[in-house]
Amino acid sequence: MSLGLSRGQFVALAASASGVAEFGGVASAQTSLASDHPRVDASVPFDFDLAAFRAVLERPYPHRQLAAPATFAAATVVVAHFRNALAAYADPKGFAAGPNSLHCAAALYMGRSINMVLDDAIYAKYPIGLMDDIEMRPADLSVRPIWEAMRHNPMADTVKSVTDQGASFFVCNHGLSGLAYELATQTAPKETAVTRDQVVAIHAELANHFLPGTMLVPAGVAAVIAAQEARFTFLP
Repeated sequence: MSLGLSRGQFVALAASASGVAEFGGVASAQTSLASDHPRVDASVPFDFDLAAFRAVLERPYPHRQLAAPATFAAATVVVAHFRNALAAYADPKGFAAGPNSLHCAAALYMGRSINMVLDDAIYAKYPIGLMDDIEMRPADLSVRPIWEAMRHNPMADTVKSVTDQGASFFVCNHGLSGLAYELATQTAPKETAVTRDQVVAIHAELANHFLPGTMLVPAGVAAVIAAQEARFTFLP
């Protein structure tokens, strides 16, 4: 199972991130999408706090690890790797660096991986629990019993276990916008067109229901670049 991006895949994705010349270039990445009549499914502009992002990357951890899982399944494996790495560095009989010596970070750039850092309120309101890494199963009566049984984030406690040790999660705004659009189409009444306002509202709601230790960034691939420049070792 692939846990994230190979170097070749990363370079290709970074090159395709149109409008993002550098991580600080939020205006160029977002302004082009904030036209008077943006597409319904276009990325939603937001106020990115670049200084806060840099402060997270510059925390004084001597060791730094980075991953970029593209699916929910891969993200769960990455968190397991984070737990193992954190334990190994804290173990006096392991790498013996001690607690707070390893900073684990993940760039979540696809909707399915983003699901891992949404809280139970979102799982209860939207059919997040019906999503898999290929497509969302229809939110109709035939699957509503499944949805009722999946109205919580099954990874919330596991994610908390690593964020309590300083791990960070960066959510791609393009991916979050795509997820907002998908949820809008899934929850809209039948034969009703989704509006831009609905997508923007769901995007804001999702961004307000991240698990602790999660930050929204303009582009996940750009966050990977910034983290590598901050001496994070990329986990392929």
